[in-house]
Amino acid sequence: MLNVSTELESFQPIDLEEIEKEAGSLPEDTVKAIKLFNKALEDIKFGNEDIAIIQLKKAISLYPSFFEAMNLLGICYYAAGKTDAARNAFKQVIDADDSGIKAMQYINKLDGIDDQTDTAVYSKKKTKSNKAQKDMKSPQKDGKNFSEFIADGLKAEDNNIYGLKYIVGILIGAAIMGFIWFMVPTNKSLFTIKKEEKIIKDPELENQIIQLNARIEKLEQDLESRKDENLKLMDNFRVYKDWVARIREAEEIYNEGKYTEAAELMMNRQGTAVPDDLQGMYDSVWDKIRLKAANQYYNEGNKIYNGNSSRDADIYRNALEQYETAIALIDTDNVSYKAALYYQAGKAAARCNEREKAVELFEYIIEEFPNSNYSSYAAARLNELESGMGITGN
Repeated sequence: MLNVSTELESFQPIDLEEIEKEAGSLPEDTVKAIKLFNKALEDIKFGNEDIAIIQLKKAISLYPSFFEAMNLLGICYYAAGKTDAARNAFKQVIDADDSGIKAMQYINKLDGIDDQTDTAVYSKKKTKSNKAQKDMKSPQKDGKNFSEFIADGLKAEDNNIYGLKYIVGILIGAAIMGFIWFMVPTNKSLFTIKKEEKIIKDPELENQIIQLNARIEKLEQDLESRKDENLKLMDNFRVYKDWVARIREAEEIYNEGKYTEAAELMMNRQGTAVPDDLQGMYDSVWDKIRLKAANQYYNEGNKIYNGNSSRDADIYRNALEQYETAIALIDTDNVSYKAALYYQAGKAAARCNEREKAVELFEYIIEEFPNSNYSSYAAARLNELESGMGITGN
């Protein structure tokens, strides 16, 4: 089976600074994708699978060939109990990249397949082959082996007449050879073979053959090129068709008020980029969906936070996950409740023993919203944390 803790050890944060030092500046989308990957890796190690899934999907949407992110997405899905989604993520890597061995190993672990199975089958086939080769040795001929058969043919015959027959045959042969030797001159061979090499070459015919071969080669190249173009067009059409269906389905779900489900559908790019012709349509629907989904996650977080009358740390952590998902969806957009969202997330983090994260959230409010009431609230909570006290208030 798949051990999440063990598998996560094989994933390491990507050193963006070192890569740009060696290879030069990277495209903006690639840089964003790597940062999201590193953040998701940090979140999954802290047990925040949902927020890690959101960030990895966005990273893949920015950089569709980010196969390491797809593998990590599969691990996150599995950790969140979504085995089918994990399997689909690994299959996308296998379908998109020839070097999908790691993803195949994850699927094998999901299915509980023994790695030694193929070796056992091969060993069985090899044993049968060796037995067949052994049976091919020691050929028999009518119950005798080959050496006995030859020995029987060389035995002396009992009848004396056969000895006389052999003597007469030898004498006649010697007489014939003497006659041939006498009749044929010694300076000539008995048999003369004359080799004729007169191949007439036609320059015009050779030129026509060269031209014909060149035309054949050109036609073969054109045919191969057309074949590649047709395959590419078919693949582009399939991707275009899938994206049209996905955007329409997401919009239908959005109209039903299922904002978080619509956001999940739009972020699941399955390793393909949005076609240029559909980018405007995608952006319009996505901006509408993600902001509604973010608000829905924010309200759900408040519901969980305010309903925690026992002040259980695990319940506060659940509320924090809802807040963080909303933050990831909002990104750089300014919404009316953004300061409140970060403040609620900071309080939830402080009360589930995520002190460093709480400090980071409160400092963001002070820096980005210095003139709001939440800035003074955040400063008060920071002072409480720095003094070693628990935060006060609701």
